[in-house]
Amino acid sequence: MLDHLTETETVKITLDKKATGDPRVAELRNRVKRCCCKYCGGQLSLRRIAYSRNENARIEIFCNNCDRIEFGVEPEIYKVAKYFVEEIKFDHYPDVDACERKKRMNVAKVSEIIAWGVKNLGLLTIEGFKFPLELDNEIIGESIVIEDSDLD
Repeated sequence: MLDHLTETETVKITLDKKATGDPRVAELRNRVKRCCCKYCGGQLSLRRIAYSRNENARIEIFCNNCDRIEFGVEPEIYKVAKYFVEEIKFDHYPDVDACERKKRMNVAKVSEIIAWGVKNLGLLTIEGFKFPLELDNEIIGESIVIEDSDLD
């Protein structure tokens, strides 16, 4: 079936029941349904990255927009990270010239930091958040002004 493929070609894997025997593929499939790319926020898919006679070998999560292998991040984490980079002007890479790629790298870095934090707080598991989140897009950018008299 895949004899005509070279090692560098990729094949899109359909999300049918074909590769469900492998728990790793089932875990990746669930992640594709739930997560987005931590660089661009784009949709993820499963791809067979290299030729193999084993159906489940080298199946990875792939960002269709960035054209890269990507494990992904929860969409709520991506939105918060993107806000943090765009509005707070967080810059983890000060030596890199300003460009869209640098912005994406910063969003990905903040996404990783937030994901690490919520995972270590016990709020995020391999299946996603333990509790349903309600991310209010209007509140994410709000600030509050507290006067000295309010602190008394």
